[in-house]
Amino acid sequence: MPPALSVGCLVVGLYWLWNVLGNHQRWFPGSYVQLFFLATSLLTIRITYGQWLGRETATAFLVTLAFLKMFELRRERDLFVLVLLGYFLLITQFFQSQSLLQTFYAIATATVSTLVLVLNHRSETPLKICWHQTGKTILQALPLTGIFFLLLPRLHAPLWTSPATAKQTITGLSESMQPGSISQLILSSKVVFRVRFLTPPPSPATMYWRGPVLWQLRGETWHSLAVPLSHPPPRPKHFGPGWIHEVTMEPNSLRYMFALEFPQAAPPGGQLSRDRQMVSLEPIDTAIRYTVISHPDFSKKPSFLELDKSWALALPGSGNARARRLAQTWRETFSHPEAIVRAGLDYFVANAFVYTLSPPLLAHDSIDGFLFDTRKGFCEHYAGAFTFLMRSAGVPARIVTGYQGGTLNPLGDHLTVRNSDAHAWTEAWLPDQGWVRIDPTAVVSPSRVETGIQEAIAREPGIPPSLNPKNGLLQQWRNVWDLADHRWNQIVLGFDAEKQMAFWSYLGWSQPESWELVVALLLATAAFPFIFSLLARVVKSASGSKDVTEVMYQKFCRKLARAGVARFPWEGALTFGERAGSLLPQNRTEILLIAKNCSELRYEKNTSPDKIHALDRRIRAFKPQGKQPGERDPLRAKTKTLEALPPNPRRGG
Repeated sequence: MPPALSVGCLVVGLYWLWNVLGNHQRWFPGSYVQLFFLATSLLTIRITYGQWLGRETATAFLVTLAFLKMFELRRERDLFVLVLLGYFLLITQFFQSQSLLQTFYAIATATVSTLVLVLNHRSETPLKICWHQTGKTILQALPLTGIFFLLLPRLHAPLWTSPATAKQTITGLSESMQPGSISQLILSSKVVFRVRFLTPPPSPATMYWRGPVLWQLRGETWHSLAVPLSHPPPRPKHFGPGWIHEVTMEPNSLRYMFALEFPQAAPPGGQLSRDRQMVSLEPIDTAIRYTVISHPDFSKKPSFLELDKSWALALPGSGNARARRLAQTWRETFSHPEAIVRAGLDYFVANAFVYTLSPPLLAHDSIDGFLFDTRKGFCEHYAGAFTFLMRSAGVPARIVTGYQGGTLNPLGDHLTVRNSDAHAWTEAWLPDQGWVRIDPTAVVSPSRVETGIQEAIAREPGIPPSLNPKNGLLQQWRNVWDLADHRWNQIVLGFDAEKQMAFWSYLGWSQPESWELVVALLLATAAFPFIFSLLARVVKSASGSKDVTEVMYQKFCRKLARAGVARFPWEGALTFGERAGSLLPQNRTEILLIAKNCSELRYEKNTSPDKIHALDRRIRAFKPQGKQPGERDPLRAKTKTLEALPPNPRRGG
């Protein structure tokens, strides 16, 4: 929804609620005013989304219609249509997200909508009973939802293929990097992906999750290069040890697929570029899962194309003169690239650089300002400045952005990587080794890569509570929620067409035809009400639960039994009341009234709590005086006479 339209709907909607709930009977908009609202809303939607067709456009239009429908509530049918429209709008939220939190919100909203339907149908019924009926309806729908989830065929491609028309807010690494871009990302605890290792995992200090590779420096910003995906990456001569890990990525609307350096090959649905970026063929709009084999020594002495070398040495024609002069002295002093790399790292150590989340602002020639003036920065400052120095000294270098480390969830077997783990480092080309990772941040702040971002910035002012390692309760709650969300992604969102076919094969239904699925769904839908009713009766019988009216009636019968008038098993409330009233004439009026109330409430469709409370008070206050001495109960005497008769020999006793 456009922000302006959302605010307008909220203000007018609150005014509508104030009128209806407060019974103020103030002004309601007429037809012309509603047409004005509709035209204004359509214009706002068109300006915001730039077109008439699309998911967001259609959803915003339906929300507008539902909002205007509130001013046409004249009959019960109008409310029924509005609630049904709300059910449909509830489904549209899953176009954007299918997370566990979104599912809880959908269930809560559906429950409230169902309550509105129940209240509309049973207007005189107390709210507590309506809540009970609503909960019962929702619980009855859950098993049927599970049946549809298992039986409805999964599509190999999304049914809704229209791309999103709105400019979605994307939080995460992008195709560019400038001073401050990653430090702002650190403040977000949003989950990027989760990892489950199928082999022994590496140490946290070596967990570098490779993402976008940045080659070009334009002004103060580093950019990625459009490397042709049709050109495969160089093939190494040997692989060395590797790590097999399963990655579950959250949707981010980008194409980057993350893995430990260096991935051997891209999983299905992805490609590997020349600089070993793993890129998805389609934007990652839904959670995906893939398995990757990575090798830390994958880049040992592969071929180095001249085109790659020109990219890795390119610099702007001017700017940052002091950094260029410093790099030129290293080039003149040292003849080997390894020595130049060592000199660059020693420069950060010798000049007491500081790793901070809030570095001072840098003006023009930001690399010079960082290296010689402020000497305070975050990982993007160190990676950008170090890469610039290496290129100025004649050493091919590039920037790699991604994530470093992660948080091991003690409740599960997976590693969670968040936006707060975002990192940037340098890769330099060394003749005898190939592309080698050089992380200048690790030289300035070793705790950043050894223990994680939380320990590295623990003393920073204004850090969010989620990054505070001393907040143990919050960390425990986050681990619980992270595990639940991970299981949701694996079991529910990961139940794709392939897993559904495997499930059917497990049940002995390898290749079901379409008509077989339709018949199975119809049979399951038809049999479900009978099964639920049978289970409800079994549970009620096993628990021995009774109706509230029945419990009070049993209490009434016990009081009469103590007064000498016991109820026979075949006697109904009215029959027993007549007999008890004849035996206890002094309490006859009260006995007949209680018996009548018990009979009415027992079979009344919508029982009022006030009537139940009144009957309960009447039974509590009821104190029968007992039968007079010598008074006989003719019905009980007749029953005892029948029981004393000898057995009929023809009937076998």
